Amino acid sequence: MRTRALGRALTPLLAASVLTALVPAATASAADPTECVRYTTSNSKHLAVGERLDSGTRFVPTPGKPELVMQVDGNLVIYAVGTIGRPDLPLWHSGTYGNWGAYALMQEDGNFVVYKKDGGPGKGGALWASGTYGTRTDRTPQASFIDWGELQVTGRTEANPSWRTATINRNAKICSGAPDRIVPTWDRGSWAESASVWLVLQQDNNLVMYRKRDGQAIWNSGTYGPSGAHNGSVYLQMERTGDLNVREFGPNFTIRWHSGTAGSDDAYALLQDDGNFVVYKKDGGPGKGGALWASGTYNKI
Repeated sequence: MRTRALGRALTPLLAASVLTALVPAATASAADPTECVRYTTSNSKHLAVGERLDSGTRFVPTPGKPELVMQVDGNLVIYAVGTIGRPDLPLWHSGTYGNWGAYALMQEDGNFVVYKKDGGPGKGGALWASGTYGTRTDRTPQASFIDWGELQVTGRTEANPSWRTATINRNAKICSGAPDRIVPTWDRGSWAESASVWLVLQQDNNLVMYRKRDGQAIWNSGTYGPSGAHNGSVYLQMERTGDLNVREFGPNFTIRWHSGTAGSDDAYALLQDDGNFVVYKKDGGPGKGGALWASGTYNKI
């Protein structure tokens, strides 16, 4: 079992022991459980060329939604916001903590850079950069923070967006695709929330549930570590057969974890307000029964 500390100034979390007991469902999720969408709607806020995030600055498109914070310790961090007086959840960070007074700058060359307090263009002191500098002149560079929790940088490279954290807030209901549509997936960085918990597919390949009241991990898929294919990355999907699984990218699409609920076509998964993550039959749900698998975390919030 691997763990990392939850800290507002430091790194994203991972890992607790895997819990898979099937239990009765209780209340529904904070998101409308009748909706099956890939991600939530959003507003955004932008940094133009020459603009910077100074030490201690919060960059917030919509109050109460995710925040981009240039911390006084030098770390640039994206947080999912918890309730007042309780911890927020770090979704991504630049890894530049320990550099007090550092700041972030959107440069004319298309690069978004975290500099030491006394550093800057022509002076050195770069601690982290998006790597989006280039020679394209048909784009206006900017850093954009979208309140579903994602930082994007439009630079002068060929890629569009040039760079992104992929930390997208997904709906709390995970559905299979219709026969004529591609099955929707979560890539690494995707996350969802209910009133009591967050669920995150982390960069270390682990699917982890965190308790909002104290930020502790209370369930995980046990899929941390490299897969050896496609840069070691995985994705989460609900197959049309009813099986929820974490798969590797690569020629074999190896399953790293699954709910074992195949054979119930069009089943769906729901992250509930009671802290339970449940796979239901197509016509099942909170108050209706039909639970096929659950994380067993309803009594851990």
